Amino acid sequence: MNKNIPQTLPPPDKKIPTSIILIGSFEIAMALLGVILAVLVGQLDANTIAYLVLLLVYGAMGAGLLAIQEWARFANVVLHLIAVPYAFYTVTFLGAPSDWRMVSQLLISFAIVVALTRPTIRYKFQTVVPRKKRHQ
Repeated sequence: MNKNIPQTLPPPDKKIPTSIILIGSFEIAMALLGVILAVLVGQLDANTIAYLVLLLVYGAMGAGLLAIQEWARFANVVLHLIAVPYAFYTVTFLGAPSDWRMVSQLLISFAIVVALTRPTIRYKFQTVVPRKKRHQ
């Protein structure tokens, strides 16, 4: 076999991996829960509007994962890598509680980063071919 010829991997199957379904569904659910809580509080100020925009972005990232979009995978990895030092910052300098809430945030962030940076997942996201629209 000639070593100069690059080996090509077979195209990934169209099945969405379970880890992606869990992460995407979790993000959409958290975004919807946040919107419901913001509506129930009933206070509309600049902080609430910024919070709603962040929830919209988080929900869009979850939907992008379920649609196997590379931008959503990349954005999720970056966001959850930023969440780890931010959690330590809030505990150290802003007086946030360092109990189970911080630990759960760190565990979820690490799990999402590990799941989305696995080589098979990265390959699946980078080689997906968008469906062509049918013209009727």
